[in-house]
Amino acid sequence: MSGISASQEGQIKELVTKGEKIAAVKLYRETTGVGLKEAKDAVEAIMAGTPVTSPTPAQVGDLDPFLENRIKRLLAERKKIEAVKIYRETYHCGLKDAKDAVDLIQAEMRREGYSNIPSTPAISDDPFTEDAQRNRRFLVLAFALMLVVIAGLVFFFLTGNGF
Repeated sequence: MSGISASQEGQIKELVTKGEKIAAVKLYRETTGVGLKEAKDAVEAIMAGTPVTSPTPAQVGDLDPFLENRIKRLLAERKKIEAVKIYRETYHCGLKDAKDAVDLIQAEMRREGYSNIPSTPAISDDPFTEDAQRNRRFLVLAFALMLVVIAGLVFFFLTGNGF
């Protein structure tokens, strides 16, 4: 038996037999609080007669240390979406629960003073903020263009076609 009562399981079976699978999935989601994919899989398992287990998301303090370090590393690399995805896959929870858990981990990181955790948004609101990588590209392009112009001038002067 899953995290639902026998009467709710009966309602889900009745909805599916009436051809209202979407309503059955919705009922399961409202009852258990799991994500859409988990609810769909659970409804299909109920109809197949296999037992359904609804794992609950772990609290931040209950995380596997390896997983917690991996999520922290992803957050430090500004890969929050990937961290949420890994959390969801590991703990079989909904998107909102996973995002909330990852947000708690990120807040914990800020409290602990992680130096490489992003405290500012990845995209600045200041249009005059310099982008160092773009400036490097511009300098390399300008240098290459200057070399081409100098090589062209040398070629013209050496062939006697100077100004």
